[in-house]
Amino acid sequence: MQPRNLERASSELVKVCHLAYERGYICGTEGNFSLRLDDRTLLTTPASACKGLLSPSDLVLTNLDGIALDSPHNQGKKPSTELKMHLVVYQQRPDVMAVAHAHPTTAVAFTVAGKSLNRCVLPEAILTLGKIAVAPYATPSTDEVPESIAQHLQHTDTILLSHHGALTFGGDIFQAFYRLETLEHQAKTLLVAHLLGGENTLSTTQVEKLFAICQIYGITPPKNKEELIEAGTK
Repeated sequence: MQPRNLERASSELVKVCHLAYERGYICGTEGNFSLRLDDRTLLTTPASACKGLLSPSDLVLTNLDGIALDSPHNQGKKPSTELKMHLVVYQQRPDVMAVAHAHPTTAVAFTVAGKSLNRCVLPEAILTLGKIAVAPYATPSTDEVPESIAQHLQHTDTILLSHHGALTFGGDIFQAFYRLETLEHQAKTLLVAHLLGGENTLSTTQVEKLFAICQIYGITPPKNKEELIEAGTK
C-alpha cells in the first residue's frame, strides 16, 4: 500500500474521535480508533484518554502486533488495551484501512434487550451496513473479544459486540465512522418505530431494487446482502 502521511492521518483520526465524542457514541475514556499508515504500521488512540480531547500528538504508533514503536512520536504512550480486536481485523482483512470501536447507546441497548437491528427499513442503512453481525458477550480488553468477532470478519464490515459496543471498519477512517453513525441511526429509527407500534419493513422486491441501483451507480453493495434480505424483509 502507499504509505500515509503521518500529519494528515493524525488529523483525520483526531477529527473522527472528536465527532464520535460529540455525537455521544463514546463517553469518558471509552472507545478506540485506528488506521493503517503502511503495511507494517498502525496509528491508534492511546489508553485511558478522552477521545473528545485528543490532539494529534496524543496518538500512538504501533506495529501490526500492537506493540508500540520505539519512536520519538510515542514518548512512552501506550495503545488501548482493546487494540487486540483491531489487530484481528487488519490480519484477516487486508482491504481494511481503518477500524472504529465505540459504544453507541441505542445500538448497544438492542443487544442488551436481545432485539435485532437487521430490519430493512432505511435504504441508506441497507446499502451501507448490509446484515449486521452480533458477536456474543466477551470480556473487554481480553483475547475473548477478537475470538468472538473472528468468524464474522469475512462477511460484514459492521459488528455489534453484545452488551459492549460496536466495531466498524472500512477503506478509511471516515468510512468506518460513517458505518458507526449509520448503525446508531438505524437503531434510533427502529426504537422510535417500536414505540409507535412496530416497524413496517420494505419488501424483498423493494430491497432488490436498491441493490440494482448499486450496479447502475458503481456502488459496492454490502457483502451479505442476500442474508439481509432473508432476515429483514416482509
